[in-house]
Amino acid sequence: MSISVEDALKLPALKHAKVLAGKQGLSNKVYGVTVFEYMGTYERQLSYFEQNEKEMGSQLVLASFSGIENDTQRMCEYLRRMAKAGESGMLLYYVGSILRMVPKALKDEADRLGFPLLCMPEARLDIRYSTVITEVGEAVLSDRVHYSSSLVTETISGVSNLPSEKQTVDSVLAMLRNNLHISLILTDSNLNCLGEACWPVESHMAQLISEDVVPHTTKKRKTFTPIAGSYIWFVNIHDSGVEQMRLFLIEDSNILNDIMIDMIRETVQLAVELWSNTHSALVASELVKAILNDEPIRMRRLSEVLNIDIKNIHTIWLLRRTDASKSFTPEMVEAIREKAKMLDSKILLEPYKSTLDEYSDLVLFFRNPSDVNKLEECSKQMIQVLKQLGCENVYLTMLDYKFNTTDVRNAFSMWRENELSARIILPNQNIFHECDIELAKQCNDIIKLGEASITNAVGCLDALTEHHNREEFIKTLEVFFLDAQMNMQTASELMNVHKNTIKYRFNTVCDAMGKDIASPISSTRFITALAIRRLLENTSEAK
Repeated sequence: MSISVEDALKLPALKHAKVLAGKQGLSNKVYGVTVFEYMGTYERQLSYFEQNEKEMGSQLVLASFSGIENDTQRMCEYLRRMAKAGESGMLLYYVGSILRMVPKALKDEADRLGFPLLCMPEARLDIRYSTVITEVGEAVLSDRVHYSSSLVTETISGVSNLPSEKQTVDSVLAMLRNNLHISLILTDSNLNCLGEACWPVESHMAQLISEDVVPHTTKKRKTFTPIAGSYIWFVNIHDSGVEQMRLFLIEDSNILNDIMIDMIRETVQLAVELWSNTHSALVASELVKAILNDEPIRMRRLSEVLNIDIKNIHTIWLLRRTDASKSFTPEMVEAIREKAKMLDSKILLEPYKSTLDEYSDLVLFFRNPSDVNKLEECSKQMIQVLKQLGCENVYLTMLDYKFNTTDVRNAFSMWRENELSARIILPNQNIFHECDIELAKQCNDIIKLGEASITNAVGCLDALTEHHNREEFIKTLEVFFLDAQMNMQTASELMNVHKNTIKYRFNTVCDAMGKDIASPISSTRFITALAIRRLLENTSEAK
């Protein structure tokens, strides 16, 4: 039902290609070819992986690394991403032209991962992607036409060889989709979607499934009325201790018959028996992703499966561990789940790792309790229990009440982009509120506008320029405004000086400025100026 990377190398288009590294993976199955090129900015590339990660797998990746040909670290990063997604291997083009040479670090990484790294003849601009795409596609299609009982073993074996986090029922559905060019939708008995793999990939057919359009007899072909020229079949899938599931197959051609459907049913049934214990967790994880990506249709379907009312989700908490591990153990997740019970709310708590991000965060969604003291106490207990379990550096961010999931998504994006800056500005905090993240964003926005914008924002400190103790006074202001929450006693303790010394310095600054800098309007401007200064100093030290 497929060819291997080693088989592909025997095709005329690839007979002059070299295997540079990752020979352990030459038996990887190839179900198709995809083209990878850098997409302008790191953020755009990150978005690409986030949106396509679920659809990746078992493809031979064609690449030239155009745009990052001088960035070995980024190349290795994307090679790891492809391997983790379960792709078959990577074939490099235009080495000696676009990419001057293949870095040793890239080869070493491919060997470490057992991920085939291939190379077309070097210094050749006349070779084209289309030749390999055509020949590999034809070879896969030819093998598909002459299918045999190997469908079950090849699919299960292929998924078993994927990273553990991708050994799921959804990966099996995706592999069958890529191999057979059909759509597969797994539902519960009430047609709530449990898994979906559509062909073409950009289709979303689960929303079209209803009792009016599906067949009610197994292995009975029926016209799929929502899509002209399509046909739908279904079979039952059983899971121990769980209600019967229904697997729907939608095709535009005539590839399916009773024998093929039996093979597909056996494949999915075996996958459910092997990996269904992770399926409910997968659905919960997918719901978190759907909320953070603001995908209304997927949110509705997944929330029905989990019996969670999305309309009642208004609060989001984010936990990030920044010590060597950068991820939370199952014991830590359960400890947080236990502490969250004091909120008296339906909690959705799942680990979340964005594509290419170094952190595996914990995300909590819940209905905001009316008792703010309970929120504060719960957050402190979560930090405390995580430290007891070995988290040296852990931070919790409490985002404010949100009216809808679009607001949740926007707040999450702001947090992800500015959380590190907030930690730099407020280094003595391990619990942050949304206003802290907004301060970091405001500072970053000013810095991005350039020198004139920065000069204007920190201009309120100009009155201290000629003062002989300028740095000492500014340091006092930083501690007072950013670290001590405008409390003189706390500031004196943090600076290890007498409280009267803090008062003297503060009053001296007020005299130099000609106003009370602790007034609401003045303090806002000074906080921003001092935060920008602290951010810039940190950047300078990092360099």
